Amino acid sequence: MKSDFLIGAAIGSGSNALAAEHGGADFLLAINAGRFRNMGVPSIACMLPVYNANAITDGFAREELLALCKIPVLLGTNVWNKFFDPVGTAKKISEEGFAGAVNFPSCMHYSRPMQQILSRAGRGIEQEVELLRAVQDTGLTAMFYCASRTQARLAADAGIDMICLNIGWNAGGALGHRRRTSIEEVAVAAREIGRLVKRINPQSKFLVEGGPIATPEDLSRVLELAPLDGYVGGSTIDRMPLESSVASLIDGFRQASSARAGLKNDDRALVQWAVQFGFVGHASSHLAMLRRLRQMITTRNPVLLVAEPGQSTGPVIKVLGGAQKPRDEMNFTQIDVADQNFPARARNVLFGHRDSINSQKPVLSDANAKLVVIQAPERLTKALQRRLARALQDGFFQVSGSRKSLPLEPRIVFLSHLSVREGRIEEDLLAAGLEPELMSCISGWTLRLPPLRDRLTDLQAIIEFLSEQGTVASGDPVFAPAAIQKLRAYHWPGNEQELQKLLGSLKGRPSKQPVQPEEIAGKLSYVDKRNEQDFVDRLPEKDRIVEALWRNGFNRGKTALALGMSRKTLYNKIKKFELSG
Repeated sequence: MKSDFLIGAAIGSGSNALAAEHGGADFLLAINAGRFRNMGVPSIACMLPVYNANAITDGFAREELLALCKIPVLLGTNVWNKFFDPVGTAKKISEEGFAGAVNFPSCMHYSRPMQQILSRAGRGIEQEVELLRAVQDTGLTAMFYCASRTQARLAADAGIDMICLNIGWNAGGALGHRRRTSIEEVAVAAREIGRLVKRINPQSKFLVEGGPIATPEDLSRVLELAPLDGYVGGSTIDRMPLESSVASLIDGFRQASSARAGLKNDDRALVQWAVQFGFVGHASSHLAMLRRLRQMITTRNPVLLVAEPGQSTGPVIKVLGGAQKPRDEMNFTQIDVADQNFPARARNVLFGHRDSINSQKPVLSDANAKLVVIQAPERLTKALQRRLARALQDGFFQVSGSRKSLPLEPRIVFLSHLSVREGRIEEDLLAAGLEPELMSCISGWTLRLPPLRDRLTDLQAIIEFLSEQGTVASGDPVFAPAAIQKLRAYHWPGNEQELQKLLGSLKGRPSKQPVQPEEIAGKLSYVDKRNEQDFVDRLPEKDRIVEALWRNGFNRGKTALALGMSRKTLYNKIKKFELSG
């Protein structure tokens, strides 16, 4: 263990031990919590009277870790046996070939009253230190787990080689605990206790483990303000990577099988045709829309296109306009009736006027425009809708204010951005204001774009497409399987546009690890998040002080000023909340 920064791995199986060794771990800890994790049991079960801790640890450590690995292995041992024999235990550890020992399971995980009872019974923290001291006296290495300043001081006074501050059971993963301690609080505790250890015994290595430190980025944040000699990973190395990688592989195989099932017969050719125009995916609802779209391009009938807010209609408009290839130039006119200025001049724009017919041709008679897209047709006046219906029926129309008739040249696409019910599109549009006479002209020629919530099997493909097309900046985050499941469970009222906003909000995130469900929990809605200062103001007093200390580089003068209190008041509160060393 000659690295400048030590990495220890608390491992419960030979396969994970080999992986840790190949990854560059400096030493292994063989502890019963690791074995329980590999049995699918929460780590905290190591404190329950279900197995003899020393027996279960010694068994797998000798048979799997020592037999397979070349890096040092520290054996987890405790002082709760019937007979307490530090010298004999240390001798046995040496004879079996271990590089040393660690106090685990430990009294530190119990409450203070329970620790006091065990100490009076001769099975407490003091005895754990005594056992590790005996291990060191045989020439082996010892690591001491501690959870408080008092315990750290005890180990430092005894000259223990490595002292590891255990923040608590790891948060995260399927069996992990909820995060109760912030990274900032960990940094405060590690900074103060680490300084204490170094003052007493500069030769001791000070490490940290557990709690909210779940990723390398979390550790980096702690290292910014708390100098450490190393890190020990338990669940973060032995459990959570396995959960994530296995879940990701299973999800990948599942998606591969779905893709294969969704591309049978003519569907494969349909997808290949559609993808060149910007369509993505092969969900059943998406394929049904593509089949109908391909049928509609063979005629010039007017079409009613229904798309919910946030859906992209560009590819559909291009295909309906007669584009044969992705790069075909399109000449079409788009009219947005929702524009507040348009309803008043809609009649003249569409049908022209006798006073301006010579200078401005009516849109409906422009032979150069292959397509006219009328957005929000339900907002046209009733009279204008009926006039449009007659023009569609007759194939020509009369210029406003004159008797001159002109042929209806371009194809008409009515585009409605309303949330309608499947199977009740016409009913919902009539209720929204579309005239029955106009509806009868386009009845049977309705095309509804399936919303994102109906295409959740295409979600991953859409995310990748947005990145490749430059719609979202490069370097899109990878979503953990649990996060993908959360995205697939969401209703997506804003459709693809909301997905783009989500991806944009994740740009520049400090972590390079896959996005976790908790990172997107507050982003999947139209509700604006509280600004940072408002969030800080709502924190409990202890958390506000920790946050301010962190933000001001632990300069107490600046922190007191930022909090609007005197230095003396800040000192008293630091002491009250046990934030000082």
